[in-house]
Amino acid sequence: RHVPTLVRSLRSMVTSGYSNAAEYDVAGITDPFLQGRILRLLRILGKNSVQASDDMNDILAQVATNTEGAKNTGNAILYECVLTIMSIEAESGLRVLGINILGRFLLSRDNNIRYVALSTLQQVVSVDMKAVQRHRATIIDCLKDADISIKKRALDVAYALVNEENIKSMTKELLNYLLVAEPSFKEDLCSRLCMVVERFSPNRRWQIDTLIKVMCLGGNHVRDEQREKFCRVVASTPDLHSYTVIKLYFNMKESISQEALVHVGIWCLGEFGDHLVSGRAVGPDDQPIQVRPAEVLDLLQDVVRKPPNSDKASATHILVAAALIKLVTRCPSESERIRKMLRKFECSLNLDLQQRSCEFLELLEAEWDSSRAGILDRMPVPEGEIATAESRAVGDRTIDEVPTTSAPRPPVAPAGGGADNLLDLGDLLDDGPPTQTGNTVAAPMAPAGGGGHNDLLDLLGGGPTQAPAPAPTSGGDLGLLDLFGGTPAASPPAMMAPAPAAGQTMVAYEKAGLKIDFEMRKEPDGTAIVVARFCNSLQVPLTNFVFEAAVPKYVRLTMQPATGQIVPPGTNLVTQTMSCVNTSGGEKGLLMKLRIGYVMNGAPVQEMAQVSNFPPGY
Repeated sequence: RHVPTLVRSLRSMVTSGYSNAAEYDVAGITDPFLQGRILRLLRILGKNSVQASDDMNDILAQVATNTEGAKNTGNAILYECVLTIMSIEAESGLRVLGINILGRFLLSRDNNIRYVALSTLQQVVSVDMKAVQRHRATIIDCLKDADISIKKRALDVAYALVNEENIKSMTKELLNYLLVAEPSFKEDLCSRLCMVVERFSPNRRWQIDTLIKVMCLGGNHVRDEQREKFCRVVASTPDLHSYTVIKLYFNMKESISQEALVHVGIWCLGEFGDHLVSGRAVGPDDQPIQVRPAEVLDLLQDVVRKPPNSDKASATHILVAAALIKLVTRCPSESERIRKMLRKFECSLNLDLQQRSCEFLELLEAEWDSSRAGILDRMPVPEGEIATAESRAVGDRTIDEVPTTSAPRPPVAPAGGGADNLLDLGDLLDDGPPTQTGNTVAAPMAPAGGGGHNDLLDLLGGGPTQAPAPAPTSGGDLGLLDLFGGTPAASPPAMMAPAPAAGQTMVAYEKAGLKIDFEMRKEPDGTAIVVARFCNSLQVPLTNFVFEAAVPKYVRLTMQPATGQIVPPGTNLVTQTMSCVNTSGGEKGLLMKLRIGYVMNGAPVQEMAQVSNFPPGY
C-alpha cells in the first residue's frame, strides 16, 4: 500500500513538481539522496510482487530516460534504478532499458563506473541474457583494458555469457584475446576457455580442435588438471584417435615450446602412435599421410634435448620415457633406438625417472616377449568417461589438410615469447587466407568438419603470418598454427620474374578520405622495402591510427613502428616501413592483407583490404 505514495514522491522529483527543488539540487539532480533511498525501498517492495512491480514500472522508466548521466550524481541514480529494475518483476522492455544503461556505463572513461557496470552485468546475465548479449563486443573490449580488476571482471561476464548457441563465436573472441593477453592473465583465461569448451562443445572433434588451439597459444599456462581432462576426452573417443595423434604430431613439430601441447602430444604418441605410422590415414586427395617411425623418435629426441620448461625437464622426460616404452609395440622396427634412448635416463638424478627407465629396460628383455604386448596395451578408459563420450556427437572424422612432405620444416626464428610465436593474422582478422594467382594454388582453408569453417586460428588452416604493428618481429615465419597446410602444393616451374624497377609507387588503399601509398624498392640482397605513406585528405585528424599487415607463409615480413599514431588533416607525413623477403624464388608474387584502424570524430573505424597488384619481381 506504500508503493503509490513512493511513486508519487519520486515522480515529483523527476518532473518539475518538487517544492524547493533548487534548494536540494545536486549537479542538476533533484534531491539525489532521497531518490536513491526511494529506489532502494521500491526494490524491496517490488521483489516477487507482480502488482507492486506493475505500479512502479512507469516511474522507473521515467527515471531511466530523464536522468542525465553526464556526472556521477546522475550515474548514481541510474545505477540504483537499474538495480531496482532487475530486482522486481519488471517488463522485458524495461529490463532491456536497464541493461542498455549498463552498456553506456561500459563506454565511460571512468574505470570505477565501468567496474560497477561489469559487476552488475554479471549479476543480471541470468535475468535477461539476450539483452546482455547485445553488449558482448563492448564486454570483450574490456578484456584489453590496462586495469587488471576490469579485465578480471570482464572475463567473469564473458564466461557467464557463453552458452550452446554462441560457444563458437565467444570462443573465437576469447582466443583472439589470448593472443595478446599478459602472461599473468593467461592462466585464468586458459582455464575459463577449457571449462566452457568442455561444457558447451557441440561435438568431440570441435572440442579437441579448440583445446589444441588453446594449448598452442597458451600451453605454458594450461593447468595440469586441464591436460588430464584432454587426455581422457581423447582416450574415450576412439573414432578420433587417428585424427588427434596426427594433429598433435604436426603441431608439436611446429611449436615445441608450449608445455601443455608437448605433454599431451607425448602421451598421445605413446598411446596411439600406431595410427600415426600406419599410413592408413588419408587426406582430402585420398593420399595416405606418411610418417615414418624414425620421425616420431626424432621428435621425442628433440623434446628431450630441449624441453619446453627447463625447470620441469624431469616431468617431460618421464612422459617421454613412458611414450618410448609404449612405442616398442607400436613401432617395433625402432626397438634398438628406443633401448638406447631409455638407457640415457638410467643415470638421471631424478629418482623417479631413473627407476622407470630401469623398469622399462627390463621389459625389453626376451623373457617378457610373450606378455609385453598386453602390458603395453592402451590405458583403459573409465566407465564414466565412456558414458560421457557416448552422450555427445563425435563430429567429422576426416582429415581435411595434409602436409606436402613429411620432412621437418625449417626452424622458426622466435619473435618474442609464448603466444607471439603463434600469431596468424589471417585468422586474427576473422577472414580467410589470401588467394594466390598464377601457377600457384590458393592457401588452404580451414577444415569444413566438426565445427566452424572459419574457426579462429584453426590448426588445419594455412593462413598467412602476421607482423603486428607497432612492435617489430624478428622476421621469421610466424605461421605456426597451420597443422598440415604449411607448404602449398607443388606448382609447375615458373619463369624467373623480371627485376623490379627502383623507387616504384602504388596505391594500396583508398577509401573515405584515407589513402595509403606503398613506396617500394629492392635491396641488393633481394629484400623488398615497402614504405606505407598515410595520406589524410579530410578536415579532421585520424587518431589512434593502427596499420597491420599479413603475408603468405612464403614471405617473411618485418614491420617497424609507425612514425606516429595521429594522421593530421591534409597531410601525408606519417609513414611505416616494412621489409619483405620472398622465399619462393620468383615463383609466386607478393600478396598482402591489410587491417587499418583509427578513430575519427570520436567514432572508431576499422577497415580491411587485400593488395595483390604488386609489380612483378616482388
